[in-house]
Amino acid sequence: MKKALRATAVAHLFVWLMSALLYSGVVYADELSTETAAAKSPPGSNYQQQLTQLLTALTDVTAVPAFSVAVVHKGELVAAVATGQADTERQQAVTPAHLFRLASVSKVIGATMLAQLVLDNKLDPDQPIGRYYPQLDNKYHAITTRQLLAHTSGMPHYQARDYDIGNTHYSSALAAVNTLKSRALLSAPGQAYSYSSHGYTLIGALYEKITAQPLQRSVPQFVAAYTGKSSPLIEDIRVLHPMAVSLYQRNGQQMEKQPYGEMSYSVFGAGLSATAGDLAYFGAAVLKQSRASAAFKQLLFTPVKLQDGSVAGTTQYQLGFGWRMGTTTAGRTVYHHAGTNPGARSVILLYPDDDLSITLLSNSSWVSSIEQTADALASLYLSGAVAKPLHNTKRYTLHYDGTSSSGQISCRAQQCYLTDEQSALSRWLNRFNPTGQDMSNWPLYRYSSAQGEQLILVSKTGFIQLTAANSSGRFDGMVSGDKPLSITLQ
Repeated sequence: MKKALRATAVAHLFVWLMSALLYSGVVYADELSTETAAAKSPPGSNYQQQLTQLLTALTDVTAVPAFSVAVVHKGELVAAVATGQADTERQQAVTPAHLFRLASVSKVIGATMLAQLVLDNKLDPDQPIGRYYPQLDNKYHAITTRQLLAHTSGMPHYQARDYDIGNTHYSSALAAVNTLKSRALLSAPGQAYSYSSHGYTLIGALYEKITAQPLQRSVPQFVAAYTGKSSPLIEDIRVLHPMAVSLYQRNGQQMEKQPYGEMSYSVFGAGLSATAGDLAYFGAAVLKQSRASAAFKQLLFTPVKLQDGSVAGTTQYQLGFGWRMGTTTAGRTVYHHAGTNPGARSVILLYPDDDLSITLLSNSSWVSSIEQTADALASLYLSGAVAKPLHNTKRYTLHYDGTSSSGQISCRAQQCYLTDEQSALSRWLNRFNPTGQDMSNWPLYRYSSAQGEQLILVSKTGFIQLTAANSSGRFDGMVSGDKPLSITLQ
């Protein structure tokens, strides 16, 4: 088991192939990021200030070196904020033009590209892939594209045999198929949901087989046509992009810089990078196409069913054509995907009913409720929330995990905290992403909108959003999606 865990950690450490440097006509992300750096909302706007304040607090609490967030609403960039440092040793401030690893968010880029092949009648998603790729190992021939994208193919995730998977650079996805090593399936295709990046290694090879060109050409061509942006892109660690952030991983109480390693073995699995703004524009383009094409929307966002009729996914989401589908605590429909590996934690959320796309990227993996964190930021915009001051010395009562505690809110330098908080909530939060000492002062923000009042508590697992339950001053929310929390202001 320990060997398997070490192999998984090693496998997640490696990075990707950057086609923008290998082929002419592709421009560096920083050369196309002027619009990203200057969102349609002016720098002094209320929402920009809210995001800056919250992300700065999150950087302080988690000790993650850098965060970058972007929000695109109805095709327009309304916010782009980056906080922290792209490189701590050089004291280099991060900007919205910096590139972050997407980790498994890469999967929805690949899925969207495969969807276009389906719409162009070049691929039947429910035909065995052996029809398109006869040279493939026979044990994989019966798998379909839809099963690969929805993780119902039976392909396993990383295993102990993958200890050396990042030792080789692959110039094409077809060459990277060798990393599958003829491994056995965990179950018959279509029988069970089992998350697998190896399935997306196979998807990349299938794309190359159908299009007869390497992903190093296909990805920049697709992105340029889809959004007109220069990222997402594939990264070549041999010629690292000058705007790529440094990677960090916590080791005990220290945040250590990590080397860029190979991810070229699975470009669609975890091998892309992007600016937060360019990725948000990609999400906006997906929403635009889903409104214009019923076939596209049905393909991407129809839940995939297993052989027994149940829907692929978890209690938190259902799986479509690579994209996850769910509902926020506020009842909004959301399409999304998150990713993590050493040096990256990422998420993209699309709100189809509101035509909004939000992305949140960081340069260190961290134990986080990143979907809820991004949703809290999106909700501020969608509700038109404005900051409402908290009063110094105000008392509060907190209920969590069957226990109650009380304390005092203390405000200084325009920042308010749950002061000397010693509840079961603090004990639980302090288990994650240690920064050298336990915290008892948690940043707290209050907002008001037409939908009511809300609080956002900044924690080591991200933002915890609580909404006013009634006029008594009680606010209710969830921690990590399934643990009720209430805070009553007195």
